[in-house]
Formats: sequence, structure tokens, C-alpha cells
Amino acid sequence: MSSINLLDITRVAGQSFALPDICVRIRSMLDDDHSDLDDIGRLIALDPSLSSKLLKLANSPLFRFESQIDSLAKAINIIGGEALYNLVMAETASSAFEHFSSDVIDLKRFWLQSIYAALVAKHLAKMVKIRGSERFFLLGLLHNLGELLVAVQAPNLAIDCCKYDKKTSPWKLQRQVLGFDYANCSAKLMESWRLPSQLYVPVMDLHNENKALQNKDVAIIYTAVRASIAMTHDDLYSASQLVTPLVLKYLKLDQEDLKDAVKFASMEAGGVLGVMNPSLG
Repeated sequence: MSSINLLDITRVAGQSFALPDICVRIRSMLDDDHSDLDDIGRLIALDPSLSSKLLKLANSPLFRFESQIDSLAKAINIIGGEALYNLVMAETASSAFEHFSSDVIDLKRFWLQSIYAALVAKHLAKMVKIRGSERFFLLGLLHNLGELLVAVQAPNLAIDCCKYDKKTSPWKLQRQVLGFDYANCSAKLMESWRLPSQLYVPVMDLHNENKALQNKDVAIIYTAVRASIAMTHDDLYSASQLVTPLVLKYLKLDQEDLKDAVKFASMEAGGVLGVMNPSLG
């Protein structure tokens, strides 16, 4: 068992990388009945770099619009406020990944696992017909941020956590080495950023099968994360091996649906990675 503390790790990380002010202001506007999408658009337009990246994301496989989204105003009107907030948070996640980057882990694997989880989660949410599937993209994207936090603050322990095998899953090994898993760490940082509870609570519980059998948000991210681990470690695991049939049944899905989600993520991950981290895409 480690001598590091979950709350200490997230406290230090939260001090090192604060949530950008624009995320806080957009969230405040969305929660304010007196603000509208035009107000949000004017705020984002003040940041040309962010505007450009949001347009790239809006035209990526995340959305499948019939025509090109060529202006911020069009993006906001078509996508909507909540989806736009989730895109801003996705761009913030990308910045956080860069900030906490560490050479003790395989960064290409880390990015791909995060994007696979994001795309599978979004696809599953659409299958289950839950509104706001972009939120699930963000849940998948952020679920493993804790790995970077541990790698930066306790690199030797992060290296130990990489020694999983066919008999010991990554999250079980994390609990043995650290006393918690990376998803717990990710969720605590998200909570410290004061994100809406629907963004961090499912991540905190994503490795809890009992919770996954009681809550659809948890069930989707539980399934997506296990699929992403199998996709990045196909020599060790398969998605059908890691995802219990009971959780799929609870979502009213089957193995073919899971295969479809994995296929979608495999096809689209390169394009999304190219937008979010061109150096790895």
C-alpha cells in the first residue's frame, strides 16, 4: 500500500492546474436565466484560439452535421449551450493532459485510451437514447486523468501500476498499489474544480459494478472504460471479457451493440486525436 493520499494528490493538482476562468463563466451563464447563447458566444469570441479549436471539434466525428460548421455563431446555435460547455471542458482536458504530461507512462496509450473511452461512451449514450451524449464524451475523456496526476507526483508508484496482466486488471492493481484507483483521483480533481455533479459522480463510481447496475450514467462509463482498456491492450483483454453481460442487459444492449461502439471508436479516434493533440494524431 502506498503512503500517498488521494486528497493530497488532488489538492496539489488543483493548485497546479486551476480550471480556466472561461469554463467557470460559461457554467455560470448556463445556470443564469438572464444569460443566453449570444452572451456565451460573445465570451468565447474573445479567445480566438479557443474559438478555432471549438470549430475543429464541432466539425470532427463528435458531431455528424450535414454541412460544415463555419462560424462560432452557427456552432452555438446548432450544438446548444450544454454541448458547447462540454466541448470547452474537452479542450480544457486536453490542456490538462499537456500540463500533467509525464514520461513515466506511455502517453500515446494514455491519449488513445481516453479518446476510445470518450467515443465509446458517446456512442453508447446515443444507443441508450440519453440526451446530451457530449457529456459522456467528456466523462470518458477525463476518466483517467488521475493516472497523470499520480505519474507526476509519485512516478515510481505509477510505474508499479503499469504492471497489470491478464489476471490482474489495471484498476485492481491501482487499488493494491495506491489504495484507490485512477478514476477516484480523476473524480476528486473534477469535484475540486466544482464541475456539475453529473460530470464527476459517474467517474468516481465507474469501477463499482453494483452502482453500474443501478445507474445508467455509471453503466455507460463503466462499459466504455472497460472497452477502452481492451482496445489499448488487445493482447491482454477483450471488451466482452471485461464488461459483464449484466451491465449490458441493464442498458438493454448486447455484445453486438458493444462491438458496434468499439468499431465506431476505432474508426474515429485518429481524427479526434488529430484535433486534440496534433503531435500524436
